[in-house]
Amino acid sequence: MKIIKISMPLLLLSAMWGAGCQKNIESDKKTDPGTDATLHGVAPFPLGVAVNYDSIMTDGMYTSTVFSQFSNVTFGYNMKHGAIVQSNGSYNFSKADAMVAKVTGAGLGVYGHTLCWHQNNNGNYLRNLLAVPGSTPSNPSLIANGTFETPGSTTPFANFSVLNGSSYISAGTAAGEMYEGARSLKAAPAAAGNPWSVQIASDAITTTTGTAYKVRFYAKAANAGGKFRLSNSPSAQYSADYYPTTSWAPYEWTFTANDVSKKIMFDMGYLANTYYIDSVSVTLVNPPASAASFAEQKMRIDSTLKNFITAMMTHYKDKVHAWDVANEVLDDNGILRTGTSSSDAFYWSDYMGDRTAAGATAITNGDSLLTKVFNYAHAVDPTAKLFLNDYGHESNPRKMDSLIALVTRLKAKGVPIDGVGLQMHMSYLNTTTGIDNALLKMAQLGLLVRITELDISVNLGSQTDPQTANFVITPTMFPQQAAKYKYVVESYIRNVPEAQRYGITVWGVSDSDSWLRSRLPYHTKDYPLLWGEGYNKKEAYNEFLKALQLQ
Repeated sequence: MKIIKISMPLLLLSAMWGAGCQKNIESDKKTDPGTDATLHGVAPFPLGVAVNYDSIMTDGMYTSTVFSQFSNVTFGYNMKHGAIVQSNGSYNFSKADAMVAKVTGAGLGVYGHTLCWHQNNNGNYLRNLLAVPGSTPSNPSLIANGTFETPGSTTPFANFSVLNGSSYISAGTAAGEMYEGARSLKAAPAAAGNPWSVQIASDAITTTTGTAYKVRFYAKAANAGGKFRLSNSPSAQYSADYYPTTSWAPYEWTFTANDVSKKIMFDMGYLANTYYIDSVSVTLVNPPASAASFAEQKMRIDSTLKNFITAMMTHYKDKVHAWDVANEVLDDNGILRTGTSSSDAFYWSDYMGDRTAAGATAITNGDSLLTKVFNYAHAVDPTAKLFLNDYGHESNPRKMDSLIALVTRLKAKGVPIDGVGLQMHMSYLNTTTGIDNALLKMAQLGLLVRITELDISVNLGSQTDPQTANFVITPTMFPQQAAKYKYVVESYIRNVPEAQRYGITVWGVSDSDSWLRSRLPYHTKDYPLLWGEGYNKKEAYNEFLKALQLQ
């Protein structure tokens, strides 16, 4: 299982280092998990555990403990986006399939975790998806006043200079003399001559030597048989001759720049006639790829998330009947989560309709994201139970209130949300009042309630504090941890009506498997689970079992 970092504000409240002797944490004897009453055997609701691939596939004691003590499992990592989605966007279900086959073959259920989370994604694939060029490259015209609409102060047209034959150049304004707008370039040489004898030049445009440019314009002549050309300066280049008809038609000239700037010139003096030029543009022949617009990026991310949800729920439709559809959408302030996408972090909520731009202030607090993902999931499997999972309910009233308000809005809109998941990553010092309040308030939503990731830490040190690595357990910690495990069960049953209880999942088997031991660099000592490192049942196990038996 990939180790993740989950913010647990209460863990930072205090650090207990203990000056006395270290309590003996493990005995040498391993307990056979099949000799006593089992947790799921006495539990009045589904009882689950988080498992990782290597241990469930290869560790016999780990596997026998899981199979004998629990009725369902949650994969800590192997159903997440980062585990399934490959660098080319394809899906690899092989490890998840092997795990599903093994646990279901033993009679256990699988709880799906998770379809939309800001961590454990294939971040490189998603960032590459954002970086794909836009569907319409940016290639603006480099020439100013190419429609000749703006008159100059001393010349017929702003941004153009008449070099020769000024008496023959004017603005075309009569009916039929414009291709678009109200004015065109009108050149009327009175007699045949050199092409440059009647000549008008644009202002200089910046060019890159060796780069190809395309001049495009519309032209017509009053009479058949006319002829003109284009040229540029200062290092002159010439187009082929043009023979306009008496109807508007488009013409083009492509040149490769041999200067760092160019003036585009219309050489109209070949033959007597009246010529009309309009809608002149100068653009790159091969424009550089442009970044996708935010609208395009939103469409891509929405589509790839919908496809992932559809693929996962379709693939496991006969095996997985409940899912954490979205996980940790709100931050510790109860605000829609955002951040910098790096490594496996990717903030789906930036692109799913809740913001006007990535990282911008949210216009809705997760409503758009969750409406979409829950509807996508429900469309694949209308019978599946769909959960919104998060942490901090028991210790962060502000966040809990935001979650309650969010779920209430979703329910009012008819969003198919069936349940709420309370992770309950906590410490042995969490207050019982906080636990009661969280379970009671979430139950009042009328949805299914599941404790999804229960563990109870005894090392309260910060992972960034070097002293945390010197943690020494004190004699009172394990009894308090055990009492807290017991209390969680009691509070769950007391505050959540039976019809709404969707079970409890413990986030790991033995202390040595816990994600908390990989909170680098310093939080490597903790004992948050029901079994010790040798799969010995801890006091926490006994009290947890007792609470289940008493119900």
